[in-house]
Amino acid sequence: MHMMNKLKSAILSGVVAISALAAPLSTAVTPSLTVSAAGAGDDYAKLLQYSLYFYDANMCGDEVSETSQLTWRGDCHTSDAVKGGFHDAGDHVKFGLPAGYSAAVLDWGYYEFPEAYDSTGQTAHLKVIGDYFAKFFRDSTTLSGGSVTNFVYQIGDGNADHAEWCAPEIQGSSSRTTFSTSNGASDIAAAYAAALAAHYVNFGNAEDLTYAKALFEFSTKYNSCATDGVGSFYDSWDYYDNQAFAAGWLYLATNDSTYKTFLNTFMNSNGKGKSGQAGCQWGVYSTLNWNNVSMGAAILQAEITGSSSDWSKVTTYIDGHGGGSSDYYFEMQWGSARYNTAQQFTALVASKYGAKDYYSWSKGQMDYILGNKGVGSASATCFVVGLADNSAKYPHHRAASGYNSFDEMGSNTGYSSNGHVLVGALVGGPVNSSGSYTDSVQDYTANEVTLDYNAALVGAAAGLYKKYQTGSVVATSSIPGVKESSVVITTTTTTQDPNLPTTTTTTAATTTTTTVVTSKRVEEVNIASGQTEVQVQLNGADEIEIVVSANSGGSGNGAIDYTDTTGNYKQFGSYNYSMSSGGTYTTSESLSGVSAQNDTVTVHIWWSDNSSVISKINLIYYDVVDVKTTTTTTTTTTTTTTSTTTAGGDDGIDYGNANCDDIVNVADAVLILQSLANPDKYGVNGSDKDHITELGYKNADCNADRDGVTSMDALYVQQYTLKIITLPV
Repeated sequence: MHMMNKLKSAILSGVVAISALAAPLSTAVTPSLTVSAAGAGDDYAKLLQYSLYFYDANMCGDEVSETSQLTWRGDCHTSDAVKGGFHDAGDHVKFGLPAGYSAAVLDWGYYEFPEAYDSTGQTAHLKVIGDYFAKFFRDSTTLSGGSVTNFVYQIGDGNADHAEWCAPEIQGSSSRTTFSTSNGASDIAAAYAAALAAHYVNFGNAEDLTYAKALFEFSTKYNSCATDGVGSFYDSWDYYDNQAFAAGWLYLATNDSTYKTFLNTFMNSNGKGKSGQAGCQWGVYSTLNWNNVSMGAAILQAEITGSSSDWSKVTTYIDGHGGGSSDYYFEMQWGSARYNTAQQFTALVASKYGAKDYYSWSKGQMDYILGNKGVGSASATCFVVGLADNSAKYPHHRAASGYNSFDEMGSNTGYSSNGHVLVGALVGGPVNSSGSYTDSVQDYTANEVTLDYNAALVGAAAGLYKKYQTGSVVATSSIPGVKESSVVITTTTTTQDPNLPTTTTTTAATTTTTTVVTSKRVEEVNIASGQTEVQVQLNGADEIEIVVSANSGGSGNGAIDYTDTTGNYKQFGSYNYSMSSGGTYTTSESLSGVSAQNDTVTVHIWWSDNSSVISKINLIYYDVVDVKTTTTTTTTTTTTTTSTTTAGGDDGIDYGNANCDDIVNVADAVLILQSLANPDKYGVNGSDKDHITELGYKNADCNADRDGVTSMDALYVQQYTLKIITLPV
């Protein structure tokens, strides 16, 4: 990558522009395969776990030491005008467009496949990474009265940075130029807006939504792409696709129809945007990537409308670009594995919603990435570092290489003795249809690693794990360079001394049992015929019953949603149906907690392959008709012994409740990981106001044998919340 001014951007822009015209006439080249020895197999759980660590390797700022999960990364570039964020690739520039894209796609993966992250214990790690992205995006944005007055869209000069080879911890400030604007960089502002809105949808930080709205308004006000600083590195083809993608996420976050209208305009029109050709009236024209997120916009629109014609734009593109073929999907020389995994991810999302079944195709494509099959005539290579015996070992990455100058690196193809395993990084992969690939630190075409390469890989891993449930996470102590902290808590227990006197006490206890007798009352909602979206006034109902009907047989899906009192979009009661000709499908959902939030919900049919309509909606009430109370008195005799206290017991432990709020959930897992990664801030004596307490540490040790607090306890907490295990383990 050094001395090359990152030519991938210029090449990519040309390829995308040409493909927009050529897509109806041709498809991408798909080289033949050679079956070889197994690589990582179908261990999708481990793939999901490992692929997140690349972001720990690329963290920047004055909180790297405490936040990164890697032992060999420390604070760096602490004099940057905006600290934090992530280095783009094997270099140390904080480029805006790929960072916004990567953060949005990472959160998109969680939005679509949350069960995969939760059940493998990766939600907390993903949230830490997403929070780190989001804070940098907010810190890069100056607001006044809710509007953006200044926007820092890049930190670092690409040419000056690429002229150096050293670890970020020792790099000077000479290359750390700040690029900002008060009236432009619409492409990057929209990318940040999409990422912040998606992160808000997943984790609910209201500040993220505030900045997302402001950045979207800023982007659409000025409608111009960033040029100064991006040069030939990440010069964007357009801003309109980024705005549409952001609009989709903002609609999901707010239920504001203004954003939905913007998204629909992009998807249903042409001749707008910087190029004069933007818009998807005639279909999607690019694989998901940092320079074009029209595929993301298309999928969000199809999810929101449920229209089969909207989904057809997605499936038509996938079918014409690798979908269904057993060959490795090869799009271009630079970063072919990046395009392959992005196509997998979007295909898996389409499969989830029943647009078309690409599960086996995605699984077959991942076999190439994981080194289970060789591309073309080449032997199999796992293109994810550290995952398998045949994994790539020497990606083009300054921090991991162990070299601190070009002279020191010389012509070496491998790392120095001070190098590190860049765990989970996706390298560029094959550079031609024959499968040619060189595992060399010098090769910035085949062995490049970047934020955007890994983003869709993470989502694809989650989608495949959700579908196939194969593989397992591994102990962090077995992963090179990953932190493994352990804190042993001394607890107390009470033991009896037979020489001490005993006391006998008799007490009476009264138990009151209340039985509530109810009757069921059903009220039919008056709805117009032929509806696929109906707003319903609940009027305090306890349950809602929905009947879907169609003249012809078929299948589809739908959901119920509402906006709570704080303006947050909520969805519940999703359903999938299949019916024979002339049949009906009936489903019911409890409204517990919904009526208290908002008395109006919307019932949708998102998608169907027939003429399905909502034919009936019933509101069900359970009216109280009688209350019966029974009182029982019991007498209990207890014998107590004067006691002494010694170390080692477990009495009074609320397993998993690390933050001592009486609820065991993901927040406890996050606090456990924070306390291990940064004990000075979040440990028992930490400086942060929300640090873990002594009682919290005691609760955090989820093992019955009390082996101390480790990162596995965070995993146990998440598995407990999903009812996979009970605590203690």
